Formats: sequence, C-alpha cells, structure tokens
Amino acid sequence: MPVVNNPLPERDRETAGAALQATLADLLDLSLVAKQAHWNVYGPRFRSVHAQLDEAATVARNHADTVAERAAALVGLTADLEKQSWMFQAENRA
Repeated sequence: MPVVNNPLPERDRETAGAALQATLADLLDLSLVAKQAHWNVYGPRFRSVHAQLDEAATVARNHADTVAERAAALVGLTADLEKQSWMFQAENRA
C-alpha cells in the first residue's frame, strides 16, 4: 500500500480527523433516520414524502462515503464511531 505524505502538522491532522469522524457519524445517523422515516411514512402525501426521504438517505450515504474516504486518507478511522454520533449522545444524556 502506498504511503501518502501529508504536509499537515500532526495536531492539525488530528483536529481535522476528529471533525471528519464526527461528521461521518452524523451523516450515517441521518441516513438511517431518513430511511426509517421513509419506510414508516403514511398519509395523503405519502408518495412525495416517501421519495424525498429516500433521496435524503441516498444523499447522506453518498456524502458519508466521501467524508470517510477523506478521513481515512488524512488520519485513518477509529473503530468506535458510535460514541461520536448524535443519537448515541442523546440516548446517554438522559
């Protein structure tokens, strides 16, 4: 595997990596919440809302892929994204 020479100082890489990993966790949460709502929507505007939620989930997943690739290229990924997600933090505040 080729090594990428990154000119950023270590501290800057860690800061950027932490921000990217938190963003990745939030995008994954968003895609899951949108897909859950997508399958549970009902009512008179079902079709349009269903399609919009599907699109939102797809866009969030696509952006998550981009963020994950950049984070991996910059500093590598930690195994524990769950603790960085807003859903995990909200559940554990109560």
